[in-house]
Amino acid sequence: MKKVVLLFVLFVYSFSFAQDNYKYVIVPKKFSFFKEENKFGLNELTKAFFEKEGFEVFYDSDVLPSDLYQNRCLALYASPIKDKNLFVTKIYFEIKDCNDNLLLQSETATSKEKLLKTAYNQTFRQALSSLNEKINFKKTDVIEKIEVVETPKEVVVVSKNENISNSEDINTLFAIPIVNGYKLVNDKPETIFILKKTSADNIFIAQKDSKSGVLMKKSSGWFFEYYEGDKLFSEKVEVKF
Repeated sequence: MKKVVLLFVLFVYSFSFAQDNYKYVIVPKKFSFFKEENKFGLNELTKAFFEKEGFEVFYDSDVLPSDLYQNRCLALYASPIKDKNLFVTKIYFEIKDCNDNLLLQSETATSKEKLLKTAYNQTFRQALSSLNEKINFKKTDVIEKIEVVETPKEVVVVSKNENISNSEDINTLFAIPIVNGYKLVNDKPETIFILKKTSADNIFIAQKDSKSGVLMKKSSGWFFEYYEGDKLFSEKVEVKF
């Protein structure tokens, strides 16, 4: 009987949780195709759009609320993409989840204006407008599947998704998506690593203070490997993506 009650509670919890809409959106503080933050006021324009859509919006460099800090999968991640073209400004937006899965792409907006400030404002507004009232995804990725394993004396619940946890190791670093990679932060939060994606999902180009190397996933976890002189060092890193 206890097992039945436990399963029922877990089912109700996972179902109700999956019905909640995303609450947060994270946008870059500096777009990849600009050298400065908030160029032409476009970052503020982007942030204001998603706030108008009903989200709490943060820049990727902001201090995050505690629930979002502990679980980055509570947010959507919005970034503009610039198509390369010498004579036409082309912009579209991608909306992704915490696992870098593409959930929605805006229309591609174009402008032939020669004045860049005007061209970018036109394309940003047009691309964002195409997303009006279309961002209504559910957080179904937070709880994927629950498996019950029965032993002679007790029922053990095994979660297939590590986003659910009663406690976090105090040394665990959390991954925040940035352009072309992640930054790994501690619980203060301080940035400890900057990661850049490679063609392999389990290998990142990594920078920690003055040390440059790679972060790679092995069978026993993630390791930061780097050289000092001719000596190779390997440092285990507890990280939650």
